[in-house]
Amino acid sequence: MKNAVSSRLSERTAEEVANAIYRPGMATFDDGALEAMCQLNEAHAVMLVEQKLIAPDIARSLLHAIGRIRSEGVAAIDLDPQFEDGYFAFENRLSGIAGAHDTGFIHTGRSRNDIGATLDRMNARALCLDMLEGVNRARAACEAAAERHAETIMPGYTHLQPAQPMTFGYFLTNVASALSREYDKIAAVYERINRSSLGAAAFAGTTFAIDRNRTASLLGFDGIVEPCLEAVGSRDFVTELLWTATSMLSMLSRVAQDMYVFCTHEFSALTFPDRVAGTSSIMPQKKNMLALEYFRAAAGRSIGALTGSLASVKGSNYSIGLDSVREGIADAWPSLSLFIDGMELLRLVFETATPDAERLKKRCYENFSTATDLADGLVREHGLSFREAHHVVGGAVQRALNAGLDAQGMTVEIINASAVDELGRPLALTPDFVRDCLDPVKSVAARTTPGGTAPVEVRRMLAALAVKRGHDAELVSMRRRAVEDAVGRLSDAVQALAA
Repeated sequence: MKNAVSSRLSERTAEEVANAIYRPGMATFDDGALEAMCQLNEAHAVMLVEQKLIAPDIARSLLHAIGRIRSEGVAAIDLDPQFEDGYFAFENRLSGIAGAHDTGFIHTGRSRNDIGATLDRMNARALCLDMLEGVNRARAACEAAAERHAETIMPGYTHLQPAQPMTFGYFLTNVASALSREYDKIAAVYERINRSSLGAAAFAGTTFAIDRNRTASLLGFDGIVEPCLEAVGSRDFVTELLWTATSMLSMLSRVAQDMYVFCTHEFSALTFPDRVAGTSSIMPQKKNMLALEYFRAAAGRSIGALTGSLASVKGSNYSIGLDSVREGIADAWPSLSLFIDGMELLRLVFETATPDAERLKKRCYENFSTATDLADGLVREHGLSFREAHHVVGGAVQRALNAGLDAQGMTVEIINASAVDELGRPLALTPDFVRDCLDPVKSVAARTTPGGTAPVEVRRMLAALAVKRGHDAELVSMRRRAVEDAVGRLSDAVQALAA
């Protein structure tokens, strides 16, 4: 039987080839893919007739046929893998409506290579905009939670051991800052995605006097990719976008791990409403924090997709091949879609996380997280070097722990016993001095240097983050409107020619 797409091949494609290579791609040809295909073909047809490369009556025939395909939907297209991919399946249906003669002109000055690259860029562009909008919603929720908890005292940790006091709002402000930074990485990729490959043909350009910038404009691109081999032979815009998603998910995995530990019965520092949790089929007491586990797994899955894509592409030739432009990046698309879904879950996590304020403040005394403040006080008011103060306070903490006391039980006598051991003399301390130094609320409030834990500083940082987020959101809206405006211009041009 004759090959479905080429007279050069005298045999029908083997079922093993069709099933392994072509069928998976056909299965992903959905309504979104059909709309992108219609727009791309309309833009090319408009450009061809404007450049007098095809006759107006042929252009009208093609545009009417494309409009009919759009109205019929994917169900009317024969997605037999013998057609190899969505483009040939689309062309087959186009031929069935417009006739083989007219349909043959639609491929003037282009190749399946530049079509595929342009469709990938349109898809990546849409995903990128959705990613940015999702991250912005999560950022807003994180900043709002940080504001709510700007004065909720809690221990900070290093090496997962109690360190110095902070607030839950301060913790979330740091997360919001990281989200802003990760957002910038994603946003930067958009400029490299939003360039059209159409008109590059197979890789060498074309002898037809096409206008690549015209089709780029009609499809909402900011310009074209050149040279032409680069335009069709590289999908690094996909792997770069996947890298930014992986970078952000890796950061979120660490945040989720912190919250996960805080939610354990042993910590009992953070709770979530039941609607955010799962349970057990056998243990009736269980409340499992699946939402946090999701982000630890999502980071691993994204790392796997990125590693697989790079490993596939790195061994390919610098030209067109399944490994470089199709199979090599196949796992990237679902991974990016999962990232978008995850942003709504992340927003919910920030909206519902509730710290146990009383328990956390108490722990700041129990774990001596204000010990550094006491050492700082000895430096400021009693003339000790910081290293001397460090030794004195360390010895005093050890004595208090041995006596079963927390920071509220620390006394002048305990400190001076350590001072005598370390310095050979007692210090002129007062109970008020000791109490003030070991107060976690005062400790947090005193750190007003840029980036510090003081609530006033937290709110200043949050205000700056909110301003930046507003600017970021407006830029995303502008970019989305630019694409939508291009769709409108394309529709107007189609209607004018098809009339």
